[in-house]
Amino acid sequence: MIKFKNVYKKYKLDKSILTAVKDVNLEVNDGEIYGIIGYSGAGKSTLVRMLDGLEAPTSGSIEINGKDIAKLSSKALREQRKKVGMIFQHFNLLWSRTIQENVELPLEIAGVDKKKRKEKAAKLVDLVGLKGRENDYPSELSGGQKQRVGIARALANDPEILISDEATSALDPQTTDEILDLLLEINKKLNLTILLITHEMHAIRKVAEKVAVMQEGQVVETGDVYDIFQNPQQEITKRFVNEDDTPNANELNMTVDELIRNYPNGMVVKLTFKGNQSQEPVVSSMVREFDSLELSIIEGSIHQTQGGSIGSLIIQLLGTSDDQNKALDYLKALNIETEVISRG
Repeated sequence: MIKFKNVYKKYKLDKSILTAVKDVNLEVNDGEIYGIIGYSGAGKSTLVRMLDGLEAPTSGSIEINGKDIAKLSSKALREQRKKVGMIFQHFNLLWSRTIQENVELPLEIAGVDKKKRKEKAAKLVDLVGLKGRENDYPSELSGGQKQRVGIARALANDPEILISDEATSALDPQTTDEILDLLLEINKKLNLTILLITHEMHAIRKVAEKVAVMQEGQVVETGDVYDIFQNPQQEITKRFVNEDDTPNANELNMTVDELIRNYPNGMVVKLTFKGNQSQEPVVSSMVREFDSLELSIIEGSIHQTQGGSIGSLIIQLLGTSDDQNKALDYLKALNIETEVISRG
């Protein structure tokens, strides 16, 4: 288990003190995929550097399986670092080495004999889906393939914890999904604890079980990913969820504004479906129930999390104010979460 207890990290500047991390308290269970999300400057990378012992907290403690990282001797810290694998955004591969040789590097540094490290590297290359490419060089690989090499290398010393530090930020959407699927597979196969550091809510939603949202060095919201997506509390969390829910938010806002201008008496409503609700014919049953009400679907999506599916639907209701209110009551009676975006 990983425990952050009242962790602060402060840097002394010429004329001031910069507090990069403020009173962080987190617990990550063994075998869990835990997401830490925040925009640039939120303190995510500083948190990771302290977890890996590259920096010590100004106050508070960081424990891995009961060991306070900041209190370890130099020798014990070096041994501890072998138990933490790192995947980086820009791969950090050695261009003069083949895939096989890049994966062997941590084993070579650890003093593993040549035969054993070759065997181990070959298994890891196969695990990440690059069997047959062992003798290729990084320059011959796509971005996603390079990241697969980075993942294999991070697994070389049989770590207990794998840290993915913005590992998908430089990749296209399809390749990002492939890398996330690989991390999920590795988590299940090796029972690894994975810390997913990112600014992409899509990555958190797809593979993480729990998430911590950081802003200006503080953890402002934590919880199960499914619960956070259902009911985000903080404005920053709502922003992340909305970015993932409606990637074309600007276009959607323009569409809603145009509908409001053209149909000033209409009502625009966002519906949120949880679990099996997304499979139920809610809209069609509502239309049958209120035949005098006209309904237009503006935008809809269904997302999968590790805790279950969450769907959203934005609709416009045209009719009398009384009919609109009855329709809202009907939806609420079905336990469908409703948010009125605009009311005529």
